[in-house]
Amino acid sequence: MGLAYQFSLLLELSLNNQAMATLDLKLKDFAARAESAIVVHYGCESWFEVKDRPVAVSCVGVLELQSGTSKAFSQIDYRENGEQLLLEEFFTWLRGNADAPLLTWNMNMAEFSFDALSKRYRFLSGTDPSYIPPEDHRFDLDQLIAFRYGRGYADHPKFYNIAVMNGFEKRHLLTGKEEAERFKNGDHGDIRRSIIEKTKLIGFLANLFLEGRLETKSSGRLLTFAGERLDSVQVVTTIAQRLLFVERQLLVRHSNRPTLKVENEYDLQDLFHSLLRLFFDDIRKEEFSPSYAGSSKRIDFILPEVGLAIELKHSRPTLTEKELGDELTIDIAAYPAHPAVRHLVCLVFDPGGYILNPRGVERDLSVIKEKLLVTVRIIDR
Repeated sequence: MGLAYQFSLLLELSLNNQAMATLDLKLKDFAARAESAIVVHYGCESWFEVKDRPVAVSCVGVLELQSGTSKAFSQIDYRENGEQLLLEEFFTWLRGNADAPLLTWNMNMAEFSFDALSKRYRFLSGTDPSYIPPEDHRFDLDQLIAFRYGRGYADHPKFYNIAVMNGFEKRHLLTGKEEAERFKNGDHGDIRRSIIEKTKLIGFLANLFLEGRLETKSSGRLLTFAGERLDSVQVVTTIAQRLLFVERQLLVRHSNRPTLKVENEYDLQDLFHSLLRLFFDDIRKEEFSPSYAGSSKRIDFILPEVGLAIELKHSRPTLTEKELGDELTIDIAAYPAHPAVRHLVCLVFDPGGYILNPRGVERDLSVIKEKLLVTVRIIDR
């Protein structure tokens, strides 16, 4: 390996570490100032189609994070020069809230940002706006969520999928493409309703995020343990991954004293239940789910404080991947009706390695089903 290549790797690692440290400081800064935060989002024409000028703006929405009070600056509010006037009023309003941190969703691109709004106002009026928020006042919620939970926290489009995962009721929400189409047709009222709802969604997600209750594709609500905030889903799956080692350790007793030997699924449940007690206070065992398709089923464990249900399964030589998939699909379909469950964790213990493609089964069955998040883990090593 050449010295130049080694240096480039070290430089890349250093830059990554610097970026992570910057995001960590950004997250702490936002958390400390969140009470006075203001959400900002806007709708405009398609920047893919406009090549010779800054894109035109239909509506800018703002929302006070703490109170939930929202306001919109829209073209429909003015008879003439509506776009210039809405931008002028928006920047004047920002100047009056100059100390507030501003929370956005992906407003960090050249085409879609505070700078893009400034350029559009300058294009229309020939003057600079009365106030442009400094960089250290701007926070991107998508970036903050990704820093804590990883870039794969939701499938694309992330904004809409994270809303579904957390039970946000979308009524007027339009995609950026749909807003651009409405702009072409002059339907600024539809865009206004969409932007107001988007600011409410960003505020809703931000509050869940700050409270540790945001749910993502592979994580659950946070719990407090030993003074730290831990992801409840990761706690449950980590217990499952280490269960075999605990089971083996129990067999090694002083002077051959009696112990728990795991010989069937009931023994497995008892041992797993004991380990859950380390982290969770309220564990409800073997509840019946609400009726689904004329019948109900037992739920192995419910953890109501974090909205989790846990289903344990043990593989067997005769269990094919298709049969396992069918069983889990039936189980998953029964859970959305349960009022205490937001996230289902299915744990399949396969120490014999009977499931030939465990990672594929996990990916296929870890889904969102009628607002229920499903995480499947096959413990095969």
